[in-house]
Amino acid sequence: MEQVAYSQDIDALLVACDLPIDDLRDNNNVCFFGLRHESGLMGVIGIEVCGDFGLLRSFAISAANRGNGLGQKLVAFSEEWATRSNIKALYLLTTTADTFFERLGYEELSRSEAPRNIAETSQFAGLCPDSSTFMCKALGSNHALHRTSRRARR
Repeated sequence: MEQVAYSQDIDALLVACDLPIDDLRDNNNVCFFGLRHESGLMGVIGIEVCGDFGLLRSFAISAANRGNGLGQKLVAFSEEWATRSNIKALYLLTTTADTFFERLGYEELSRSEAPRNIAETSQFAGLCPDSSTFMCKALGSNHALHRTSRRARR
Protein backbone atom coordinates (compact mmCIF):
# COMPACT_ATOMS: atom_id res chain seq x y z
CA MET A 1 0.00 0.00 0.00
CA GLU A 2 1.40 3.37 -0.96
CA GLN A 3 0.53 6.91 -1.92
CA VAL A 4 0.19 7.06 -5.71
CA ALA A 5 -0.02 9.89 -8.21
CA TYR A 6 -3.17 10.32 -10.27
CA SER A 7 -2.64 8.38 -13.48
CA GLN A 8 -4.28 6.72 -16.45
CA ASP A 9 -4.43 3.49 -14.38
CA ILE A 10 -6.50 5.21 -11.68
CA ASP A 11 -8.67 6.85 -14.32
CA ALA A 12 -9.36 3.49 -16.00
CA LEU A 13 -10.16 1.70 -12.73
CA LEU A 14 -12.57 4.43 -11.61
CA VAL A 15 -14.33 4.42 -14.98
CA ALA A 16 -14.61 0.61 -14.87
CA CYS A 17 -16.29 0.96 -11.45
CA ASP A 18 -18.69 3.70 -12.66
CA LEU A 19 -17.14 6.35 -10.41
CA PRO A 20 -16.87 10.04 -11.37
CA ILE A 21 -13.55 11.35 -12.65
CA ASP A 22 -14.60 14.73 -14.07
CA ASP A 23 -12.94 16.81 -11.35
CA LEU A 24 -9.85 14.71 -10.61
CA ARG A 25 -7.29 15.79 -13.22
CA ASP A 26 -7.08 19.35 -11.94
CA ASN A 27 -7.78 18.70 -8.25
CA ASN A 28 -4.55 18.95 -6.28
CA ASN A 29 -6.43 18.41 -3.00
CA VAL A 30 -6.95 14.67 -3.61
CA CYS A 31 -4.32 12.25 -2.28
CA PHE A 32 -4.53 8.74 -3.70
CA PHE A 33 -3.47 5.47 -2.10
CA GLY A 34 -3.29 2.22 -3.97
CA LEU A 35 -1.96 -1.25 -4.27
CA ARG A 36 -0.24 -2.41 -7.45
CA HIS A 37 0.64 -5.87 -8.61
CA GLU A 38 2.39 -7.10 -11.74
CA SER A 39 -1.01 -7.17 -13.43
CA GLY A 40 -1.65 -3.50 -12.64
CA LEU A 41 -3.59 -1.45 -10.13
CA MET A 42 -5.57 -3.72 -7.82
CA GLY A 43 -7.36 -1.00 -5.84
CA VAL A 44 -7.35 2.70 -5.09
CA ILE A 45 -8.85 5.18 -2.65
CA GLY A 46 -8.61 8.95 -2.47
CA ILE A 47 -8.93 11.57 0.23
CA GLU A 48 -9.88 15.07 -0.83
CA VAL A 49 -8.38 17.26 1.87
CA CYS A 50 -10.81 19.98 2.93
CA GLY A 51 -9.14 21.86 5.77
CA ASP A 52 -9.59 19.84 8.98
CA PHE A 53 -11.77 17.27 7.21
CA GLY A 54 -11.34 14.77 4.41
CA LEU A 55 -13.74 13.47 1.79
CA LEU A 56 -13.11 9.79 1.16
CA ARG A 57 -13.67 9.23 -2.54
CA SER A 58 -12.63 7.35 -5.65
CA PHE A 59 -12.68 4.03 -3.78
CA ALA A 60 -12.41 1.23 -6.32
CA ILE A 61 -11.26 -2.38 -6.36
CA SER A 62 -10.64 -4.17 -9.64
CA ALA A 63 -13.18 -6.92 -10.33
CA ALA A 64 -10.49 -9.61 -10.08
CA ASN A 65 -9.47 -8.45 -6.59
CA ARG A 66 -12.81 -8.08 -4.82
CA GLY A 67 -13.71 -10.15 -1.78
CA ASN A 68 -10.20 -10.60 -0.40
CA GLY A 69 -10.11 -7.81 2.20
CA LEU A 70 -8.28 -5.31 0.00
CA GLY A 71 -11.04 -2.72 0.46
CA GLN A 72 -10.75 -2.84 4.25
CA LYS A 73 -6.97 -2.49 3.98
CA LEU A 74 -7.25 0.54 1.69
CA VAL A 75 -9.73 2.25 4.03
CA ALA A 76 -7.58 1.50 7.10
CA PHE A 77 -4.46 2.82 5.35
CA SER A 78 -6.24 6.03 4.32
CA GLU A 79 -7.62 6.52 7.85
CA GLU A 80 -4.12 6.15 9.31
CA TRP A 81 -2.75 8.67 6.81
CA ALA A 82 -5.60 11.08 7.61
CA THR A 83 -5.00 10.75 11.37
CA ARG A 84 -1.27 11.44 10.90
CA SER A 85 -2.25 14.45 8.76
CA ASN A 86 -4.40 15.85 11.60
CA ILE A 87 -7.67 15.36 9.74
CA LYS A 88 -10.48 15.33 12.34
CA ALA A 89 -13.00 13.26 10.39
CA LEU A 90 -13.54 11.51 7.09
CA TYR A 91 -16.79 11.96 5.19
CA LEU A 92 -18.03 10.04 2.17
CA LEU A 93 -20.92 9.67 -0.23
CA THR A 94 -21.94 6.25 -1.52
CA THR A 95 -24.74 4.72 -3.53
CA THR A 96 -23.70 1.10 -3.00
CA ALA A 97 -21.31 0.62 -0.07
CA ASP A 98 -23.08 2.04 2.99
CA THR A 99 -23.22 -1.36 4.72
CA PHE A 100 -19.49 -1.89 4.09
CA PHE A 101 -18.60 1.48 5.58
CA GLU A 102 -20.99 1.05 8.50
CA ARG A 103 -19.07 -2.13 9.45
CA LEU A 104 -15.92 0.01 9.49
CA GLY A 105 -17.39 2.52 11.94
CA TYR A 106 -18.87 5.13 9.61
CA GLU A 107 -22.22 6.59 10.58
CA GLU A 108 -24.94 7.90 8.31
CA LEU A 109 -25.64 11.63 8.51
CA SER A 110 -28.08 13.98 6.90
CA ARG A 111 -26.48 15.92 4.04
CA SER A 112 -27.45 19.09 5.93
CA GLU A 113 -24.89 18.10 8.61
CA ALA A 114 -21.97 18.37 6.19
CA PRO A 115 -19.29 20.89 7.11
CA ARG A 116 -19.22 23.78 4.65
CA ASN A 117 -15.86 22.82 3.11
CA ILE A 118 -17.16 19.28 2.42
CA ALA A 119 -20.48 20.56 1.03
CA GLU A 120 -18.58 22.84 -1.36
CA THR A 121 -16.65 20.03 -3.06
CA SER A 122 -17.73 19.13 -6.58
CA GLN A 123 -18.23 15.53 -5.40
CA PHE A 124 -20.80 16.63 -2.80
CA ALA A 125 -22.32 19.54 -4.71
CA GLY A 126 -23.04 17.78 -7.97
CA LEU A 127 -21.10 14.68 -9.01
CA CYS A 128 -22.78 12.31 -6.54
CA PRO A 129 -26.56 12.03 -6.78
CA ASP A 130 -28.77 13.40 -4.00
CA SER A 131 -29.82 9.81 -3.29
CA SER A 132 -26.27 9.00 -2.10
CA THR A 133 -25.81 8.04 1.53
CA PHE A 134 -23.69 10.60 3.39
CA MET A 135 -21.46 9.10 6.10
CA CYS A 136 -18.80 10.19 8.58
CA LYS A 137 -16.17 8.72 10.85
CA ALA A 138 -14.43 10.85 13.46
CA LEU A 139 -10.71 10.18 13.77
CA GLY A 140 -8.34 10.24 16.71
CA SER A 141 -9.76 11.99 19.76
CA ASN A 142 -12.70 13.47 17.84
CA HIS A 143 -15.10 10.57 18.44
CA ALA A 144 -17.99 12.80 19.57
CA LEU A 145 -17.86 14.97 16.44
CA HIS A 146 -21.41 14.13 15.27
CA ARG A 147 -23.59 13.23 18.20
CA THR A 148 -26.67 13.91 16.11
CA SER A 149 -26.05 11.14 13.61
CA ARG A 150 -29.06 9.09 12.54
CA ARG A 151 -27.76 6.08 14.40
CA ALA A 152 -27.66 8.06 17.66
CA ARG A 153 -31.22 9.35 17.04
CA ARG A 154 -32.68 5.88 16.46
